[in-house]
Amino acid sequence: MSESTVVFPHNNLEAHQVALEFTVAAWKIAEQIPRGGGPVADQLRRAAVSTVTNIAEGANRAGAGEKRQKFSIARGEVGEAAAALELGVALGLVPAGEAEAARVLAGRVGAMLTQLIRRWGG
Repeated sequence: MSESTVVFPHNNLEAHQVALEFTVAAWKIAEQIPRGGGPVADQLRRAAVSTVTNIAEGANRAGAGEKRQKFSIARGEVGEAAAALELGVALGLVPAGEAEAARVLAGRVGAMLTQLIRRWGG
């Protein structure tokens, strides 16, 4: 980032960076899901985006309780996105290898969020 770039607290969190990487992977997978699997694709996209935005919101909150709540919501959302990937594989909509690579990223995000929740008193 250049000196003129505004840096928010979430920009300094590795969890945010990995969540972005996960969301890009999730969207690429969702784009490949055939039309009949639209609800799975939509759920995958929504949960992945919500993970990123809740991490950002939590990082930018002032109080420990507010941070913990948003990080907890983000952890739930990344789990939901991982479940959408599992469902996509089970229904034959998503190649298992691609889903597993994305799930590894989701697992990393979930673990980092668990640590952030503990850091803020959870």
